[in-house]
Amino acid sequence: MTTPLSLLVLGDSTAFTDASGPQLPDAPHLYPNVAARHLADRLGRDVEVTVVAQPGATVREALRAATKDRHVQFDLLAHADAVVVGVGSFDHAPAGVPPSVQAVVPYLRPAGLRRRVRTGLHRAYPLVVTLRRGRGARTPPREFHRLYGELLDQVRSITWGRAAGAALGPTSHRSAYYGHRHPGHARAEVRQLAQARAHGFAAVPVWSRVVDHLEALNDDGIHWPAEAHAAIGADVAAALLPQLTGEAPTTGLPAAYQEHLEAYETAAAGDEE
Repeated sequence: MTTPLSLLVLGDSTAFTDASGPQLPDAPHLYPNVAARHLADRLGRDVEVTVVAQPGATVREALRAATKDRHVQFDLLAHADAVVVGVGSFDHAPAGVPPSVQAVVPYLRPAGLRRRVRTGLHRAYPLVVTLRRGRGARTPPREFHRLYGELLDQVRSITWGRAAGAALGPTSHRSAYYGHRHPGHARAEVRQLAQARAHGFAAVPVWSRVVDHLEALNDDGIHWPAEAHAAIGADVAAALLPQLTGEAPTTGLPAAYQEHLEAYETAAAGDEE
């Protein structure tokens, strides 16, 4: 009996939300499940999908999961045959209230104060974005570049470079909450996809698939209708398939990791002689 292929998605809410809101993990129209069906059809093999994602997840949350969560590291990543990294969209969202300020809100007491502060910050966010004309991002570009590189290399290291890998580009934010503008999106997308390729991952742009469905987006201006999920899922499968069939290289090990491994193997061979 053939073991099912293991597909792991490290993502954000776009992995489990459509234009009507959050969905159950097995909803067939979500892009991870669309990709799994395409791969199963082409490979003649069952595909099991696991999605590790949360609302508003940034590269920091994904990196924390891949480096600190033992279940994600060794039960999921270490056994994955294919990994999709689908974060970055919230990192590149137009900056309003600083994330560091928002992060302390859950710890405020009493509850009434916490609710008032949270309401005030939500009201202030679009005003600040508008004043800044949509410039700036929730995660500064240099910081995103550093964290994203660490995340991609952590995935490559734990999978020993043998897993197929695809990285999704960021979607845009075109709602009132973000001032109906996102001038930095195009530059951020180019930089992120180039970095993904440099780290051995197949790059999958998503905004080009979403832009034709702007009128069908969720009210938040972020989450996609089923048609966009279908197109992106097909693109993900197309990016992974050549790696899974051996027609294209998998992600490979990070250079420093590979050099260390080769040095260890050389030393071990010398000891045997």
